[in-house]
Amino acid sequence: MKANQLQLKTDWRFEESEQRRHYVVEPWLAGRRVGRAHGWFEPGASFVLEKIEIDSRQRSRGYGSMVIERLRKKARDKGCRELVVNNVRASNHRAISLYEAMGAKAVPTSADLCAYVISPP
Repeated sequence: MKANQLQLKTDWRFEESEQRRHYVVEPWLAGRRVGRAHGWFEPGASFVLEKIEIDSRQRSRGYGSMVIERLRKKARDKGCRELVVNNVRASNHRAISLYEAMGAKAVPTSADLCAYVISPP
């Protein structure tokens, strides 16, 4: 593998949060972690992506898209009907553009937050 090629490491983390076991995807570049995404499966229903973050120096290089595509594949493999990105701020235009480019639809959850639903995942 080339030193500048992104590698995605995935793992179940046994951190319990509201009785959920989180699935984590970490993009690595040249031996350094450059981001993290985590969420959980609701079997047969959806994968809920609670958080995705990419190092500010590594944004706009397609790494966030690669992470989400990996999660979409895992969601399909688990029989999920949708992938839900939780707690997206209305001011996060960069992320919203990415989610909408992937076919996501906004579902308002509060005055300044939306969930973005990609169906099918």
